[in-house]
Amino acid sequence: MGTSVFCVLTVFLWAVDYVNSHGRLIEPPSRASAWRYGFDTPHNYNDHELYCGGFTRQWVKNDGKCGICGDPWDTKKPRAHEFGGVYGQGVIVRKYAVGGIANIRVELTANHNGYFEFRLCPDYKTATQNCLDQNILKLMKPQEGVDHRNYRYFPKEGNRIYEMKYRLPKKTCKHCVLQWKYVAGNNWGNCPNGTGSVGCGPQEEFRACSDIRIDGSASDGPEMIPTQTTSHEDEDEYNEIIPTNTIPDKEPNVYNPIFALTISIASFLVAFLILFLLFCHYYQVGDHIWNKLKPETSRGETRMGNIRSYPPIAPLRLKKGLSFQPTSNICDKSQNNIP
Repeated sequence: MGTSVFCVLTVFLWAVDYVNSHGRLIEPPSRASAWRYGFDTPHNYNDHELYCGGFTRQWVKNDGKCGICGDPWDTKKPRAHEFGGVYGQGVIVRKYAVGGIANIRVELTANHNGYFEFRLCPDYKTATQNCLDQNILKLMKPQEGVDHRNYRYFPKEGNRIYEMKYRLPKKTCKHCVLQWKYVAGNNWGNCPNGTGSVGCGPQEEFRACSDIRIDGSASDGPEMIPTQTTSHEDEDEYNEIIPTNTIPDKEPNVYNPIFALTISIASFLVAFLILFLLFCHYYQVGDHIWNKLKPETSRGETRMGNIRSYPPIAPLRLKKGLSFQPTSNICDKSQNNIP
């Protein structure tokens, strides 16, 4: 019985963790999520988990480094979501006007506080973080009471789809890479002023890349020229890349929140039923409940009460002077008279 309870609780905790996903860039659709919006791109069912391989892998193993599109830094190049990788097909998903406004949407299924930032790099084939850092997009409507309010958006309303408006540069770009960078803020760390607080120090990070185009007759601005980039060979020499396999499983788990919620509820009910039955067994609650539900008349009922009753028989009426003879004698006489 103890093993059954342990298994049920394990399934329940797994289901809760399964529901506890993270977030994805849905407008413009990222390379990992483009297939969800009608583009003929490889399917990444874990497009909500582009978090640099996790906090430990990013900050302990890779010294805080991460692929520009959220892949673990120590994976073999081209990384899965970078150009030439499994999902980096270079499919342009949105076109914008020069100097226009980009309506960007991010879906969070597990809010970790922190902030969003968005960057552009015109060199989609060999994009680097250095190139992206030179083109940080500005918010059209900055938030109040926050740091770096012109660039950073702080999601403060829990799990939902966040919609933001950012100003695009007044330059053309035939094929740009738009990067979403989400720096969480739910870990405890050391702050610059020497104190400790939640949100300070290294944090979990999420990233995603979208392929876009900025062209239009609204501006005569020059075409964006790729900024200073670093070749893959130089990066490998500096960062000591450790090759690993980046090809995903052929049949990854499909994210289905309804299925996960159903498993969670069913597991909880099964665990509750098992505990209730154990309680009833050890404390004989069932006998007490049955005695309470029994009718009062049935409690004093005996075995004699089940005997069938017959109506009373009237006594024989005899004439005067005649004596009563037993029935057996009468029967004997009648039998003697039979020929």
